[in-house]
Amino acid sequence: MISGVMRIAACLFLCLNLHGNDLSWPNWLGPNHDGSSDSFALPVPTDGKDYSMDWSIKVGRGWASPVCDSKILILHERDGESESLRALDPLTGKQRWRFAYRSGYQDSFGMEDGPRSTPAISDGIVVSHGPQGLVHAVSAKDGALRWKVDLAEKFSSPKGFFGRCSSPLVVGERVMFDVGGQNAGMVALELKTGKLAWSSTSYGNDYSSAVPFETNSGPVVLSFMREGFLALNAKTGKEIFFERFRSPINASVNAASPLVAGNRVLLSSCYEVGAGFWAYKESSAGKGSFDAIWKKKNALDCHYSTPVQRDGFAYGFHGRQERGPVLRCISLKDGKVMWEAPAMGAGNLLRAKGKLIVLTEDGELIVADASPDRFRVLHRQQILGTGSRAHFALSNARLFARDQRRLVCLRLDKFE
Repeated sequence: MISGVMRIAACLFLCLNLHGNDLSWPNWLGPNHDGSSDSFALPVPTDGKDYSMDWSIKVGRGWASPVCDSKILILHERDGESESLRALDPLTGKQRWRFAYRSGYQDSFGMEDGPRSTPAISDGIVVSHGPQGLVHAVSAKDGALRWKVDLAEKFSSPKGFFGRCSSPLVVGERVMFDVGGQNAGMVALELKTGKLAWSSTSYGNDYSSAVPFETNSGPVVLSFMREGFLALNAKTGKEIFFERFRSPINASVNAASPLVAGNRVLLSSCYEVGAGFWAYKESSAGKGSFDAIWKKKNALDCHYSTPVQRDGFAYGFHGRQERGPVLRCISLKDGKVMWEAPAMGAGNLLRAKGKLIVLTEDGELIVADASPDRFRVLHRQQILGTGSRAHFALSNARLFARDQRRLVCLRLDKFE
């Protein structure tokens, strides 16, 4: 009996070590809010083999990343005049439910008219934010509507250049958005009801999504607003810190999310902004603030893709999307450029332990070492077509990624 229990325990331990403990990727940039997984040791195909494609389905328009928990995969998309939240079986791609509503959004520059922000799954609820400012909260079980809020109508959330893009951030029992309207900057709504919990001073809205930051005094929300770096008390919305960090050019956006590295934070943008690195400090009285360590232009100027970090180094796409950005590694100590990869165009990236997983806009998957020593490609594989601008998800040894035509599920522990 004891030996049987021990064999089961050993098997479970082996499975956890093989696949990691990441059974969900429930929100923008994953469970750690930084595009990383430290529990999944990504295997690399050899002998000319590729990762196996489990399934592929047609999808609507949009740049929303898929998200998932252990039971469902959620995609926010647009088909015709309707936007929808679609729940799929992560193992098969089969649809479980669909919640749809009329969109009405039209892009002023003739670009994508689908959703830009990524939904969040928390406590049995799926929350989405459409480009027209509509927030919907539906049941993760069957897609039934729980509540909805029009951020444009209630808080004067402006359309900006390309519609609303703030991905919902769930902290505790509240969900938060960068509204950037005349009468509110960040807003927090009760997750279960949609009622307003708090709102903050406005510093203009932009295209970066907020991330959480843990302190001794409690959770903090970090946001890269149009005017600069903002930190708020997650429970009260009280402003803890603000520093102007923005472009002198009006036709500009901040799109990459703040990247947390321990008690430090990296912000990065194009349009003559550059990168900045701040350290958090807290007084004995519990009052917190951030001190700038360095600010540099032309080190890591991220247009829309959020970088990742490991062991004191950051990896990200430097330069404007339309001008051919390059993947770089920089030291977080001083912003020094460690290496620059050969041209591959724009893209997004995640980190699985010591490996980078890159998906280019041309649909090529690239696995490389997350090392400051050099850029070394371990595997390349075409998995999608052009227009693969949406971020992607990593869960249960599977990668979920989309372009403007289809969503695919790649098995990262199975080769063919």
